[in-house]
Amino acid sequence: MLDRKPVLVMLLGLIFLSFFGTLGVSAAMFPDNYDWRYRVISNLLSPRDNPHHYWLSACGISLAALLMLPLAGYLRRHLEITSPRAALVSGGAFAAGTVALICACLVVPQHVHAVLGIRRLHELLARSSAAFMAIGMLFGCWCAWKGRKRGLFWTWSLATLVPLVGLFCSECLLLLTRLEPSWAMPIRGALRHSVFWHLGFWEWTGAAAVFVFLCAAVFLSPPNGTPVDYRSP
Repeated sequence: MLDRKPVLVMLLGLIFLSFFGTLGVSAAMFPDNYDWRYRVISNLLSPRDNPHHYWLSACGISLAALLMLPLAGYLRRHLEITSPRAALVSGGAFAAGTVALICACLVVPQHVHAVLGIRRLHELLARSSAAFMAIGMLFGCWCAWKGRKRGLFWTWSLATLVPLVGLFCSECLLLLTRLEPSWAMPIRGALRHSVFWHLGFWEWTGAAAVFVFLCAAVFLSPPNGTPVDYRSP
């Protein structure tokens, strides 16, 4: 039943509403001016930054993550005809990423007290979720290339590599400012007003990329994972 396109399209719609819809409403009611280009998503989940509506963001993201679990299974089933092991890694990584995302919503973003003996546990879970989903997307791209699904491959590659490359370059520049303090001021001065310097921009870009990836999996995948060069007898 979950492999039927109408059901999958309904899941995508619910994911969009529960994630972007609730975050949009929460951002509109944010105490300060929330600019998605410069503020991280965790600000919407923080009782300190968003005391009245942080629960709305947490519930919306958690629901979206739960709705992604069937799509992770769908992704694995439709890729395993090309490479069972890579499909298992892709689907498993997506599932692990959604679980980590739910856990990140349950842990309050704060930097004062350790949770389970770990400082910044929320950030650790959020980054783990992003890393798992990136792994799932990369293995999905490899399966699409191996299965000669060119349209799916290029769509997935664009959705996967653009945020990854941008985030990698941003983190490299940040690391460079820490390793070479003399370069910190020129780099920060040049990029201070650029959205590419801010983690919030790449968080939102990555979230949109994951949604595009899932949409492509539903709309561009051949029925039942059939390779594009398959010929029925």
